[in-house]
Formats: sequence, C-alpha cells, structure tokens
Amino acid sequence: MTADEPLETDETTVPTMSTPRLAIVLGNVGRAMILAGIVTFLFVGFQLWGTDIQEARAQDGLRADLGERFDAAAGVLEDLLAAPTTTTPDPESVETPAVGVATLPPPSSTLPGGHDPDVLALFFPEDGDALSRIEIPAIDLDKVVVRGVAVADLRKGPGHYSQTSLPGNAGNASIAGHRTTYGAPFNRIDELVPGDEITITSIQGEFTYRVMDPLIAYADHLEQVDAVGEGHIIVRPSATWVLQDFGDDRLTLTACHPKLSSRQRIIVAAELVTDVVALPDWVLEAQSERETAAISIADEAQPADDGSADSDSTADGDDGSTAEPTTPAADLDEGLNGERGAIPGAAMWMLAGLAFWYAGGWFGRRRKSGRGGRLALRLVGFVPAVLCLWFSFEMIDRALPAG
Repeated sequence: MTADEPLETDETTVPTMSTPRLAIVLGNVGRAMILAGIVTFLFVGFQLWGTDIQEARAQDGLRADLGERFDAAAGVLEDLLAAPTTTTPDPESVETPAVGVATLPPPSSTLPGGHDPDVLALFFPEDGDALSRIEIPAIDLDKVVVRGVAVADLRKGPGHYSQTSLPGNAGNASIAGHRTTYGAPFNRIDELVPGDEITITSIQGEFTYRVMDPLIAYADHLEQVDAVGEGHIIVRPSATWVLQDFGDDRLTLTACHPKLSSRQRIIVAAELVTDVVALPDWVLEAQSERETAAISIADEAQPADDGSADSDSTADGDDGSTAEPTTPAADLDEGLNGERGAIPGAAMWMLAGLAFWYAGGWFGRRRKSGRGGRLALRLVGFVPAVLCLWFSFEMIDRALPAG
C-alpha cells in the first residue's frame, strides 16, 4: 500500500453509537407534526375540491330524478293542474299587477281515501329528494333544490325549509345553501341587487321572483338587523323571523355569513311576480296527516320523562285529551351549524387510518425480503388508511359549521 492510497477500513469493526433518547423523541415528534400538516393540507383539499365532486355527482342524480318527476306529473296531474286562473285585483295598489291564484279541482274518485301516496310524493318528496330547480342568471346559478335543510340534504344542493311554503305558493318559500363547499350554490348571493330575477321550476309550473329592496322587505324588523346591503341583510342565526309569513308572496334565500363562518346569516328576499298557485285541499290534508304521523312516531321513540308534571301537561290538553303534535319551527341553524355528534366518529376513523398506516410501516421494516416487499406492505397499509381518512374528513366536515 502506498501513501497515496486511502486507508481501507472494515465497516463491521466500526463501533456503533446508540441514538440518544431525546433525539428519538424529537424525531418522532417531528414526523408526527409533518404527518399532521399533510393531513391538514389534505383536508383543505377535500373541502375545496372533494366536496364539490360529491355535490356534482349528487346534482347529476337529482336532475335525472327531477326530470322523471316532471314526466310523471305531466301524466298524473294533467287534469289537476289544468284549472283556470282567476285574477283578484289588489284594492290597496292600482299600479301593482294583480296576482292570480290558480285553484286546483278536487281529486277524482280514482284517488283512494281522497289522495294517492304516489301523487302526494310528487308535491312533497322525501327529505333529500329533488323538489324544484332554481336559476339565478345574475350569479350564474342553476341548481336542483332538495326538500329539507339537514346537513345531508345541503350536501346535495340548496335545500327547501319544509316548514315554509312551496315555491310559487302563497306565503314565504325559503331555501338555504352553502357558500364555500359542496358546490357553493349561494357563494355569490351577496352580489344580488333589487330587480335581479330568480326562477323556480317545480311540478306546479315556472315561477319568477325579483329581488326586493331589503329596506322595504324588512321595514318592520330593521332594529333586528345587524347590517343592510344593497340586496340583502345580515342577521344573527337566531333570527328565525326571516322565515315567517310577511303577508306577501316571497322567496327567502339564507346562507352563512361571512364565508367560512357561521357567526351570522345573509338573507335575500325576492317577491313573486308571476301568478300564485295553490295546492289541492286533499294534498294539504294528506301531507298534514303524514307529518302528524311522523311526529307521533318520533315522540314515541323519545324516552319517557317519568314523574314529570311538565311532561304530562305538554302531552295532554286541559280536558285530559291528548294534544296533537305540531310541526317543529324552522331553524336557521339546521343544516348550517354542523353536527356535533359526528366528532366521535371522525376521531375513530382518523385513528383507524393512522393505525393502518403505521401498521404497514412497522411490518415493512421487519420484513427481510428486500425493499420491494417492504414497499408492498407499506402500500397494503396505505390503501385502507386513505379510505379511513376520507370517511374521517366527511365526518369532520359534517361537524363543522357551513361556511
């Protein structure tokens, strides 16, 4: 060996030094923080793009369902919806166009018991099913509206408050929607100004609304308003009075405000400028019976409050008879303030995903069949980890307030 040649050493003879315990702890903490950052980044991506994908798929299905309902209504309700329209002049204003009220004839003898469940379902579908179509050209909105405003309903698109009037009928028809996730149907409703048109199409026909000046629409409630915009108002989530009947025929749009927060609500009111329609009496009676039965079943499922005088007084009337259940009032928080009950499920799915991920890595590090075998084991743990993570993200999103 010459002096210029490097000194050869036997790696097996080099003494190994144990890694300090503090370095191991810090290394694990660092990896955990990196993993937490990656998971947070993935969740943001899920909210921005994953929820839109889910909503788009739901809307495709809803459009097909709504088309089928329109076809069924054209055949089943052709005679019912062919009633002549009568016009009643408005005695208080000569300049305001008269609003027609379309009355539907009573059901034929072919409807057993005064109503047919299939026909009734055309007017009042199940919660989460397609109800109507909403179009607002000013903000490039064209969505299918579902019945109901629960969290699951609003993930599909705008939802109709079932306690309010149906679009095109007398009273206050109200619809809620997201502003930042699940297609963000109401993302731009703050841009609406008085005069902008909103079109609602249902099996009862096509109805046109025009955005109202909020100072006129809510003239008697301005002291309860936090802020007034050109075509909207800002109120607190407890301001359920925006869903009440104002004595006119209007459409109310509600969403969270500001974006990415549920601290307040943004409200847009629009007046009906086409003829009002009315549901047949048998439809109203049948729907009332169905709602009463559903509420009774829900009440029976609740645990009894033994020994409570208040419970007895609310269940029975003054004369000892059982009081009829009433439909719950509409709530601006429903579907927009999140489901706190989803948090435990989200945590469980997250822990399951981490368990799969670390289990794959643990087995991979102990496998002696080379890098390929270890990578295969890591991949086996990666796939179920991603699925668990997706379910966890869905439940976290359900728990968070709608922005």
